[in-house]
Amino acid sequence: MSDMKKTSVMLLALLLSACLLSGCADLAGDAAQADEEPVSSVSWPTDGSLLAASGDEEHVSGKDAGETDDGAYPPAVMIDGVVYKDTGYVDSMSGCGVMDGEIRSCVDARQLPAENDQSNFGTGYEYQRSSEGQVMVEIDGERRIFREIGYEGDDIPEQVMNFDAEVKEVMEDGTLLVTYVRVADGFGPMSAGDYTVSAEDLRDEVQAGDLVRIWSNGSVMETYPAQIGNAYRIEKVTEQP
Repeated sequence: MSDMKKTSVMLLALLLSACLLSGCADLAGDAAQADEEPVSSVSWPTDGSLLAASGDEEHVSGKDAGETDDGAYPPAVMIDGVVYKDTGYVDSMSGCGVMDGEIRSCVDARQLPAENDQSNFGTGYEYQRSSEGQVMVEIDGERRIFREIGYEGDDIPEQVMNFDAEVKEVMEDGTLLVTYVRVADGFGPMSAGDYTVSAEDLRDEVQAGDLVRIWSNGSVMETYPAQIGNAYRIEKVTEQP
């Protein structure tokens, strides 16, 4: 074989090697990206305060969509052509574990999503369609409840854990000492006994002996007495079961 032919063969081999290495690098990059955790650009509130009244999502803008003073919107996602906004509530009810889709693109927090499977808080989060006008988004191990951005009610979704308790004492610092009575259907059992809970979100005046309903994210701090970690709302129960 002539020197020119040998040189041509060597050059061809080098080109093929370079292409193969490039392809392997791309595959490795894709695999690494697939193993990455969801990317978020917001801090998630936990007080159930995000849901605000607004107009139809096709005409929502500015303060009507819950825009804050710094120009940022609440966490929102578009699914099936509908924009949903984070309510701040966590789904504590046992349900189907099969997710329906994943957030694949993201816009700035100062914008509302305009494409399906798009959010303004990050990518890689899985979601599940729920009841009408509502979806669940898996975020940091919690199923966050999102409602249509035009929803005007202030009712708490039925998937939010709640239980009834009897007020034992109203403490000077505003904390309630309550005795567990029963948990709503669909939620896991709670331990019998006393609990303390902040009365910051108490809707009615109460006194010892009153029955109250407490909505929370389901977390309980192992203190004595045990402490309800995050109470969304407390209401006096007037009807008897």
